[in-house]
Amino acid sequence: MTHEEIVTAGAQRLIEAHEQRTQIALPEDIPLNEVQDAYAIQERVSAHLGTPSGWKLGGIVKGEVPRFSRLFSELSRHSPARFARDDFHIVFLEPELAVVLGGDLPARETPYPLEEIAAQVASLHAAIEVVDSRFECWPEVPPLWQLADGLSHGGFVLGSGIEAGDLQQMQDAVYRLSLDGEVALSGRGGHPGGDPALLLMQMINTRIAASGEGFRAGDVITTGTFDGVLEMQRGHRARLVFEGIGEVELTLD
Repeated sequence: MTHEEIVTAGAQRLIEAHEQRTQIALPEDIPLNEVQDAYAIQERVSAHLGTPSGWKLGGIVKGEVPRFSRLFSELSRHSPARFARDDFHIVFLEPELAVVLGGDLPARETPYPLEEIAAQVASLHAAIEVVDSRFECWPEVPPLWQLADGLSHGGFVLGSGIEAGDLQQMQDAVYRLSLDGEVALSGRGGHPGGDPALLLMQMINTRIAASGEGFRAGDVITTGTFDGVLEMQRGHRARLVFEGIGEVELTLD
């Protein structure tokens, strides 16, 4: 198959899964072997999903450039938020820190240093990403198919926050994620990708270099889970607190 055939077939398979609200088998008949093809599939699928509102980082491995996919207004909420269990195949939560840009970061040839990016960040927030997947075999989904599937994005909740400053508080942030009042995940720093601020910088520069497109004021960028994923059941109420930064609440109906 040519690259175009791979992208067209992969996007069609995932778009149909979204439209039919069903999970599908891994497309063994589509030889997805290139990162560029996975991003191209993701973009075509994204065009069918809703209104872009920002970006998420995911599939993060320390020492590697973080991968990314879009956030959508239709799948995003402000805390306190509610989602319906029936709108998802699976529901797993990720405790994250997100930034909201207060100024534009136009495309340019010279990479942005962290200090220049931080100057354009209006605020830093506690956030929860809801993980979902269009693949029956999740979590045993090959990385490129996860990337094509929007890095298993299901929903997003933006919590309260603070002025961002230099973003140094992201690296060693203290957090607690509770379900129905019981602490389920907690820690201080330890993000699997290292410093989330540096991941943010890498993602911004990587996307600009690859697409020739910049970022706009108002964009939300969430920087990946601090501690894996936590399953949520119908009726659960989750509360995530990042000390000194903010908190976020989500109820699953």
